Amino acid sequence: METLGISNSAFKRVKSSGSLPHQVFAHPEIIGTRPHLIAYYRNLVTISKKGIAQILFPIERYEDKKSNSMDNVDAQKLCHTFNTIVSGVIEKVSGYTLELSRKAVLAEIGTELQGTWANIIGKGAARAVENIFKEYIENINIGTHEKSGTFNLHNGWLIRFGNEPDVAFYDENSLKQIAIEIKGSLDKAGAQTRYGEAKKSFAKQLSENPRCYTVYLASCFTDAVIRQIQTDGQVREWFNLTSILYDAQEKNRFLNKIFHIVNTPN
Repeated sequence: METLGISNSAFKRVKSSGSLPHQVFAHPEIIGTRPHLIAYYRNLVTISKKGIAQILFPIERYEDKKSNSMDNVDAQKLCHTFNTIVSGVIEKVSGYTLELSRKAVLAEIGTELQGTWANIIGKGAARAVENIFKEYIENINIGTHEKSGTFNLHNGWLIRFGNEPDVAFYDENSLKQIAIEIKGSLDKAGAQTRYGEAKKSFAKQLSENPRCYTVYLASCFTDAVIRQIQTDGQVREWFNLTSILYDAQEKNRFLNKIFHIVNTPN
């Protein structure tokens, strides 16, 4: 299920609520042969067509029934996106039911709900990055996942997911060497605000250790934000979160960059 973006806890909650999994979670075999159903799952997680186009690719021709099938790779990416978001909602929203999602589809989403949804997506983004680290660390056997959000590496380093920064790498002397800020929202209007929040966090990390390697990981980069990053000089590296989640080459580039620092003697 995890390959489809479905968390075990979310799947269990859906089943215990009496709902059928296919009513909530998208499957590439279904989307591949009946791509017009994209509209149902997209509305279930309240993402616009424009939002999906920014994350992956345009889907209008599928929803409008101008294409009767979808490539399996694209269907997999789309389903993984929908399922990751809805899993985060199910895990975090108290008393989640299918009816609640359907009401969200029909209701006008206000500012407060949009903010809640954005926070859920943001938390989901952090969990997705944690899973990427977990898979990498276990595959090459360089450490252990002690508990949610904490990794102990064999070289004495510690990785901790938390707040400010979202991810911190401490060396064997407990000095913070890498700080990562994660922003999962796709809202362009708030891109500069989110970068401003990350910038404050980076300033704190650099005041503690001027050599700290600061990494900005976001799903939305506007031209203005990129200019700020280049001008401020507080971000040592920035990556597109969506690309890392869905492009193996970009994910490997990200991991190689981060763990090269981990494995390089101070």
